[in-house]
Amino acid sequence: MNKFLFFTFLFAFTATISAQKLPPVKSIKKDAVASVSKEKPNVDDQVKKALMKDEGLQKETIDYLKSNPETAKSLAGIATKNKGSNKGIMKSILGDKDLSTAAVEFITKNPKLLNKAMKLVGM
Repeated sequence: MNKFLFFTFLFAFTATISAQKLPPVKSIKKDAVASVSKEKPNVDDQVKKALMKDEGLQKETIDYLKSNPETAKSLAGIATKNKGSNKGIMKSILGDKDLSTAAVEFITKNPKLLNKAMKLVGM
């Protein structure tokens, strides 16, 4: 009798699980990417605003870009043109697509700096 109840329960449980229609993983992934991509431009814009406001954030970002082999050469040219002015350098960095992307990624991947940037813009 116990075996019969066990198999009946197992059959009912299996039937219940298989009857549920779950969305495919691909659609869940697409939805997640879409929601993140909608939020990301807003975060990028907020980080760029914060970079223009705070000298400490500017200095850390510029130091990172100097030490990064992919961006060091471009940054050296910008620094020469702006004669060492952090605000001028930052405007030029944000005007360059590759440097801007690298700077924003540096800030967004560092939780401490991202938190500081969001506080600066009131978020």
